[in-house]
Amino acid sequence: MSILPAVVQRESKRAYLPTPVPPDFIDELIEAFRWAPSCRNYQPWRLIAVRSQEGLDKLSRCLAKGNEWAAAAPLAFIVFANPKDDATIDGKPYYLFDCGLAVQNLLLQATEMGLRSHPTAGWSEPSIREAFGIGEEARVICVVFVGFPGTDNLLDPETRAKDATPRTRKPAETWVRFA
Repeated sequence: MSILPAVVQRESKRAYLPTPVPPDFIDELIEAFRWAPSCRNYQPWRLIAVRSQEGLDKLSRCLAKGNEWAAAAPLAFIVFANPKDDATIDGKPYYLFDCGLAVQNLLLQATEMGLRSHPTAGWSEPSIREAFGIGEEARVICVVFVGFPGTDNLLDPETRAKDATPRTRKPAETWVRFA
């Protein structure tokens, strides 16, 4: 089993078809998220799967300027956690790392299923908390938009230009050391 093809193929493109994501697909995405490793197995993450039009409309009102494209996605996952549910070792909180691992599982599963997924940070945390009843003790970490890939003509020119930018990574030799 090699996951490298899904890792390499995964992209954060922004165009989505309005086709709903089937419930069994959503269940698989949640299951991939659920099986992420976490420090001391605390599993601090919480997830809201936003799939109703009412929920998606509420979420779209929380988006920052420039993320209007996300309102077209038929599914979103709000990832949040309470830092108190975390393993903290030597003063280092792990909940952000643990949630990041879970999000990566979701992204890779989406890629494997032929879905497009895009994790974002362009939204208002207080607005999301209020709209979805997330308490003040929790932190909203990211929102992942998911759906079937759409075509570039669904995007405004500025967003289309962002998606046309080639995906690159720094060469490993610029950041890896061997000891």
